[in-house]
Amino acid sequence: MPFLNQPVGDRQTRAALFLFWAMAAIVGTALMFEHWGGYIPCKLCLEQRLPYYLGMPAMVVAGYGAGLEWPACVRRGALLIGGVLMAYGMLLGAYIYQFHYRELP
Repeated sequence: MPFLNQPVGDRQTRAALFLFWAMAAIVGTALMFEHWGGYIPCKLCLEQRLPYYLGMPAMVVAGYGAGLEWPACVRRGALLIGGVLMAYGMLLGAYIYQFHYRELP
């Protein structure tokens, strides 16, 4: 994949760090609802957090890899992994919406 070896710019670094903080805020909000709000999540809701738990370290690698001068393929690969994980989370969220909130025929 030749696009993985192209230089990583400041835009990708900032996007990775923004996505890390956004993922942390989303998971933190879900944990606050669970522990302080008394909401009991279902098995699917807990499974939907998995892409965030795996995506946050990938975004740290992509973001802070620039300061550590890691190869571009490592940083772009981490961004790609994070994107795939978030796409999986989106599909899982759509399925959960179907399962919980809509009456299936």
